[in-house]
Amino acid sequence: MTSVAGGCQVGPAPPGPAEIRTGPPPWDAPRDGVSYIDKAGFERLPLDFSGPSPYTLKIAVSVDGKPVQVPAGIGVDRVRAEQAAVHTHTADGLVYVEAKTTAERPTLQQFFTLWGVKYDGKCLADACTSLTATMDGKPVAWDAALTPNAQIVVSARH
Repeated sequence: MTSVAGGCQVGPAPPGPAEIRTGPPPWDAPRDGVSYIDKAGFERLPLDFSGPSPYTLKIAVSVDGKPVQVPAGIGVDRVRAEQAAVHTHTADGLVYVEAKTTAERPTLQQFFTLWGVKYDGKCLADACTSLTATMDGKPVAWDAALTPNAQIVVSARH
């Protein structure tokens, strides 16, 4: 008698690598959120984690003057039931910050890394002309800290 042993995978498949996109929008939320959580330098937290002092802020993005939807699920890996301290639940630009300590100050750069979109001091994806970031109507550095109740606008042109 011949015995054949087959294995079954327990749990979700290993996540794919975090690939930072440089093409034009729209940009969906990455499926394998844990790869992007790791790349952005965040700890993986359970989905029900809320931290000692959670807050929200709004982020609006535009390329060539056209609004870009900020999707639900940024910083969230539903398959593995984990999230980053920074994440979205809805597609309206509302961002939740639920850090483990009040001293943590996640940045705008980390948010775009979680989203899987190239964002540095010069470019937003492939739009590398006139990159600007404002918070509450005032210019800020491209890697500014995310603060409670802030209204952040990031825009770039080709």
